[in-house]
Amino acid sequence: MREARTARLLFAALVVLTGVGAASAQTKTDTQIAGWNVRGYVEPGLRFLPEDPSRSQDGKFQEYRDINQGLYLEGLKLRFFRPDESYSFEISGKDWGLHTQEFHLLGERLGQWQVGFDWDQMRHIYTTTAQSFYTQFDNVLVLPKPRPPLESWNNAPLWEGDGQISQQWYTGRVFFKLSPTANLDLSAEYTRLHKDGARPFGMAFGSPGGSFAEIIQPLDQTTHDFRLRGTWAKEQFQLQWGYTASVFVNEYDWVRADNPCNPAPSGICTAVGNTAQFGTSSLPPNNQAHTFNIAGGINLPMRTRINSSFTYQIRLQNQDFEQQTYSNSLVLSNPSLVLPQKGLNGNVQTALFNFDASSRPLPVPVTFSLKYRLYNLMDVSDTPTFSAFIINDQNAISQGPEKAGRYDFLRQNASLDGRWQAVPSKLALTLGVGWEGWDRNQNWEVTHSDEASAKAAVDYTPNDWLLVRAAYVPSFRRGDAYNTNAFLKNNADDPPGFQGAQNFRMRKFNEADRNRQMVTLTTQVTPIERLSFSPSGSYKFDEYIASGMYQNGNTRNQVTMGLQEVVGWSAGMDVNWAPTDRFSFSTGYMHESNFQKQRASVRNPDDPSLDWISNSTDTNDTFFASMKATILPQKLDFLFNGSYTYATSRVEQYSPNATGSAVYSAAGPNAVAYRWPAFEDAYARLEGALQYHFTKSLTGKLFYVYESFTKHDWQTDTSQPFLGPGVAGTPVFLGNDQKNYWAQIVGLTLKYKFE
Repeated sequence: MREARTARLLFAALVVLTGVGAASAQTKTDTQIAGWNVRGYVEPGLRFLPEDPSRSQDGKFQEYRDINQGLYLEGLKLRFFRPDESYSFEISGKDWGLHTQEFHLLGERLGQWQVGFDWDQMRHIYTTTAQSFYTQFDNVLVLPKPRPPLESWNNAPLWEGDGQISQQWYTGRVFFKLSPTANLDLSAEYTRLHKDGARPFGMAFGSPGGSFAEIIQPLDQTTHDFRLRGTWAKEQFQLQWGYTASVFVNEYDWVRADNPCNPAPSGICTAVGNTAQFGTSSLPPNNQAHTFNIAGGINLPMRTRINSSFTYQIRLQNQDFEQQTYSNSLVLSNPSLVLPQKGLNGNVQTALFNFDASSRPLPVPVTFSLKYRLYNLMDVSDTPTFSAFIINDQNAISQGPEKAGRYDFLRQNASLDGRWQAVPSKLALTLGVGWEGWDRNQNWEVTHSDEASAKAAVDYTPNDWLLVRAAYVPSFRRGDAYNTNAFLKNNADDPPGFQGAQNFRMRKFNEADRNRQMVTLTTQVTPIERLSFSPSGSYKFDEYIASGMYQNGNTRNQVTMGLQEVVGWSAGMDVNWAPTDRFSFSTGYMHESNFQKQRASVRNPDDPSLDWISNSTDTNDTFFASMKATILPQKLDFLFNGSYTYATSRVEQYSPNATGSAVYSAAGPNAVAYRWPAFEDAYARLEGALQYHFTKSLTGKLFYVYESFTKHDWQTDTSQPFLGPGVAGTPVFLGNDQKNYWAQIVGLTLKYKFE
């Protein structure tokens, strides 16, 4: 209520200000208030929702925004300045009084200093249909006693009465900039980002085979950023330097929730893994990062420019470990479960170096570009060894030792291009080569890899009405022998033939050998002055080829597992047409497709019939159009914007070697492949407006908006908190689902421009 009253008072002031400005504009060429010139605009508005989505549909309709009924601020930007521009003050913002409000202040003494303040809010609604029997006490979620029967979770009450789970971001920033000389700028700023609310969170109670519940994790997190910057600029060279301190504070170290199956409410709960009365999970720990950077550029003879930068960062984290379990006495009775040390002593350091140079040293019109980038991640955190551990509060103890792994790497990129202006203003050709190298430590499956690439591009403008730009970039990545057990062998003395946690034929897509082909094409055709077409397209083909050694000499089918190939392409066209000065129109269409082929297998038994292939295809089709028509010159305009996006996702899975296999016929449902139904969603938005210019400075707008969102998702369309006794682990969910919605918005704004 307080926010609503504040918003009404603000709008009353804005309307009065608009009226004063309009009156003064009748008698003065420049708007002035108390001796200060005023530039900018103020646009308050009033809106209604004739078709207002229901509370359950708001999860998608209001996902990242706050659309109210009644008064609102479409936008405001006012700049007050002295006639000689010596001093100025600026205020701007939008959505005042709503969850997405913005507010900005800026004061300036021309050429000497600037001081400002920014306030920005953002909301993310996860769901408005969540159901749960849990009651939350800060970071502890408690169930009634006795435990509700699992079947009754489908009739659980809405979470906190309205089913909404959301988080709110509040970002505030203050900054100061000082220019003691014409060449030197110094600045300091402080930014505070606070996240409040909650988000869905999964918690397991025993593994494998135990139950788990989808719970609500509370959020109370704050990030503090302190930045210092300096710039020294001359005509021939420029130098920048800076320091940033970032501190993350999480008020909750952990979250705890009662186990829905302990004590078991019925015979549905499985016996495995349900001895824990509650579960506890650690949350993101407090941490900090310190960043130092320096960058500069210099102009050299022979039309040469060099730029370079270096950034060093250190990230620290040493929050106390949580004990292995809180729900039984195993830690007290078994010395092997005692934590090896109090905290991690986390220390990760990164170094980033960039260098690029461009030069045209020859009399012929050829420009050379050289780029080099080095990124080094060094993890010098402690590597504690755990003698034994408990998984998800299970009674059984898994014997170790297990040692925390570190994943250092050094990544380098280099490229050299030459651009030749073959025909001035008509034809330019570019040829180039590139290289990317990775050096990783022994915990990675591939310790060294190289990727070589080439580039060929052409810009062709034979006349004023045609522009063609095309590029072709092939690349080839090869690495050392692939060691599936790299991480495990580094942490334990594995026996011969041990296959570790991964299938020995697995190849991770970021380390596997790969061939890539990429093509892009952009054209612009302007057959007449007021009409233009802009077709464009792209194509990418990634082939992940079999490579590296096979553990234990096993070469069955010589086929690796993991991502096999990726095919992505897009094609579209924009059209712009303005037949008269009073009418302009634009429209466009874009189709995007991404295909991925993956191969996997059930490892036990390791039989060819249990190999399976997954072909997934994601497509997006986007249409858009806009129009502006002047009905009465300098008085009445009609505006239209429309867009429609349709997306599909298909996953086709099959077992290529299953025919006639006794092993396949005897396999359980978790060992064979099934085809999934398609996922579909569509979003449409149509917006029309009439704009009437009462004066040169005062404009009224009447607008109408139609929105719709529809989807078909077999995973959530019939989602319920309890899926039935046949589901392994007897899980319970929140039952949240993004609902289809249709909405209509009608509104009126009044915009006054101070000129």
